[in-house]
Amino acid sequence: MKEKGNDLRKLLSGLSEGLSSAWRLLSDTTNYLSRAGLLDEYEQDLKSLRDRLYHGRNDSKTAREVREAVVALRRSLRQQGHDIRLGSTDAVIEGFRNDDALGAGFRRLVLGIARDEIFVIAGEANHIELSRYLEERLIAQRRLVPYRPHYLWYRWRDNVLVLSGAASESAEQLEELKRYLPDHKELLLRRLKKV
Repeated sequence: MKEKGNDLRKLLSGLSEGLSSAWRLLSDTTNYLSRAGLLDEYEQDLKSLRDRLYHGRNDSKTAREVREAVVALRRSLRQQGHDIRLGSTDAVIEGFRNDDALGAGFRRLVLGIARDEIFVIAGEANHIELSRYLEERLIAQRRLVPYRPHYLWYRWRDNVLVLSGAASESAEQLEELKRYLPDHKELLLRRLKKV
């Protein structure tokens, strides 16, 4: 009798893990599509998958089928050049910070925003020196194109990239970055995942 109880617990645990995994994958994919500006294109499909998961929440086969459908969608997006791993990440801008930010786990960062590219350098040097190092590196790589520098503090808080303006960043520059971020969040997150 005790063995049957253990088997039932294992079955229920496996079922809830499969359902949880499918929900998490669907949620990450939805978040990614929203940030990439593709949600309208896939919204009906995602709604249908959510409905199937909800109504089939006690059925491991439904959870498996929905998970397979989401995996296929993600594979298709990757083939189109999307970095789906960023689905659970986000970026926010939180005002200005001073050098005390180091004590709160922040690091210095200079972003160079060009027409179709973002250049990134982070380090211990002050923001002006980092900006000079970035320019020297781009010259050495023969990639120097016009870009707008942003002098920032950054840190990862769980899966959220927190950016704050530094003393060298003007209020206008930070406002410009706030306007830029929503449409370019994927590119920014991709660049900063490597830093």
